[in-house]
Amino acid sequence: MKYWKVRKLKKLGLVVLVMGMLLSLAACGDLTKTIKSEDMKITLSKEYQKDTLANATWYYTSPDGLAMGIRSLKDDVEKSGLEVNSAQDYAEAYIKANSIPGSPQVKSGEGYVFFKYTRKVSGTEYSYLTCVYDHDDEFWLINFACYKELYKEYETEFFESANSVSFIEEDE
Repeated sequence: MKYWKVRKLKKLGLVVLVMGMLLSLAACGDLTKTIKSEDMKITLSKEYQKDTLANATWYYTSPDGLAMGIRSLKDDVEKSGLEVNSAQDYAEAYIKANSIPGSPQVKSGEGYVFFKYTRKVSGTEYSYLTCVYDHDDEFWLINFACYKELYKEYETEFFESANSVSFIEEDE
């Protein structure tokens, strides 16, 4: 083969290699996204897509699960007749009001309380992680859910998202 053909092939090979490396780096980009709703921010996996659900402040679905947030002003909770003074009280009231099976135990997380449960909906079993945050004049209830058989696979991701929750102060 002539010298100039060999050089062209080497250059072409180098260009293909560099392009392949650039494409692989692009594919390794950020796998999460931060969403903001009202005065709350949370980081979710990029596979979640925005959707709507009645009574949810925000709602995102993925092929295997969902994440949603419900903001309740403390004044509205009080007007409803519930005596709720903490995230723990709110979680316990939510469990009772929604007849959540198995009397789940409310535990403490990083700045929130949480409980886990399983429920059958339209013949399919789902597992839930529900987190409650007490912030200023509001409670935030954040629900993560997936098919029961996938919960162990998603539990770490759910807790990472729960731990990412932050609140934006008015001056930010």
